[in-house]
Amino acid sequence: MFQNLTQGSTLSVLYKNIPRVAEGRVLSVNTHMPTFNPQQPMAMMNGLVTDVTLQIGDETIPFAGLPANGVVANFPDKGLYLSTDSSAIKREVDASASALKQELDAVPAKQKLYQGYESLKLELNPDRQRDLQHEKEITSLRGEISELKDLVLALSGGIKKKEE
Repeated sequence: MFQNLTQGSTLSVLYKNIPRVAEGRVLSVNTHMPTFNPQQPMAMMNGLVTDVTLQIGDETIPFAGLPANGVVANFPDKGLYLSTDSSAIKREVDASASALKQELDAVPAKQKLYQGYESLKLELNPDRQRDLQHEKEITSLRGEISELKDLVLALSGGIKKKEE
């Protein structure tokens, strides 16, 4: 539990935005009753909270409002997940990997859905459809002009050689 931490204790820290785990050394601990914070939901106001300052490598990071009787705390704004128990970190890694796998599996279906909406937008907006057709024609003409330019340059180079 967070309230049982002492200076020098270690916590496991999962960096969720850059998947890695580090050990944090406790520099200071303060367990107290929470003060009223209008930003915090009332459910978070139950019981004691613990404020901990950790040393992780060269970085010192304060964590306020950890549940005193808890063993895990999630800080999505910092992309960090803390635990007094390394098995909780393993469970969080499994859960995060599973959630990401589900998101990745949904990507092809979402791409197909997106393409459907893009096609529908063109059907519903004939002006845009004409603009796209004109863009294709202009691109094609530019390619043909470039080919003609290269051909003219090649031919003019051959003519200069014959004159010499």
